[in-house]
Amino acid sequence: MSLGLVAVFFVAAGLIAVGAFAAVWRRDMTAALAGVPLMFAGAGVAFAGVARFAAAGGPQLFGQEFAVVLAVAAAALLALGLGIAGREGQR
Repeated sequence: MSLGLVAVFFVAAGLIAVGAFAAVWRRDMTAALAGVPLMFAGAGVAFAGVARFAAAGGPQLFGQEFAVVLAVAAAALLALGLGIAGREGQR
């Protein structure tokens, strides 16, 4: 079974939309931060999909490498945001 680039973009757009909805819908900052990794995951899926379909016979690692960098950045952003939110809650 082979998926096309359009299907990859639909999955990526769905992840970004769910993440944006979760970030906007929640009133609490810590709960709103849960949507940020979903948006980064959608961007990572899009980059990996474009790299898979754009590299006809060439190396496909650029999109995968960028998706890993996005995952690390999302984890760091989430940790930073939770630390700031926890510090604000103590005041």
